[in-house]
Amino acid sequence: MEQSVQLAAVISLAAAVFVGASTQRISGMGFALVASPFLVIVLGPHAGITLVNLLGACSSLLIFLQVFRQVEYKKVALLLVPAMLMTIPGAWVAARVDGPWLSIGIAVMVILALVSSFLIRNLPAAQGKPMAIGAGAISGFMSVTAGVSGPAIAGYAVASRWPQAKFAISVQLYFLVLSSTSLLAKGGLPHLHWTQWVACFGAMLVGILLGNYLAPKIPAKYSRAFVVLIAFGGAISLMAEGIIALLGH
Repeated sequence: MEQSVQLAAVISLAAAVFVGASTQRISGMGFALVASPFLVIVLGPHAGITLVNLLGACSSLLIFLQVFRQVEYKKVALLLVPAMLMTIPGAWVAARVDGPWLSIGIAVMVILALVSSFLIRNLPAAQGKPMAIGAGAISGFMSVTAGVSGPAIAGYAVASRWPQAKFAISVQLYFLVLSSTSLLAKGGLPHLHWTQWVACFGAMLVGILLGNYLAPKIPAKYSRAFVVLIAFGGAISLMAEGIIALLGH
């Protein structure tokens, strides 16, 4: 019985990581949003989110090494600096605000950010530096508090009309640095059985290879729509988790 439970856990981890890695390669983001709910269910909140940070960093690194010549470094730096600064107050808030209320608050912020990104994308301000700085700050805050940094960046990409192909490539450096920073802030790796480590990294490699094959075949408008859907889905799942937790109390 115990062996079957362990096997089910390994298969669940591998499936979640595989889908998350392929999504990340195709659309530029989505690893944490796709994989984290399942990893948290299998491993628990702390170990699950820590593993999301680790594998997210590794996935972004492997993709970044393939496309580093095409990265828009100045644009990424404009997002990264405020994001890394906001991990400090984010960690402070995460330690003091009750988890369910924090999840609901972040979900509301993400939904408002995505909706407003469509409303302001034709305004000149959407192309300016303040918008990028604000998006990076919100993303960094969310990375520490909820393990999810992509939705705010997706909103900025829509508002600023960042071409999907360039966004999907450049944002890998952003996620790599931010995931690594969040991982260091937590101070350690999750304790997994060696079979779980092998399954996770094997699934990640296969997922990226599948993404490499599919990415050029999917039109940019569909990839961008998928990014927005992932962001909305992540926000709704966060809100649902918070509401369920409150009702459970």
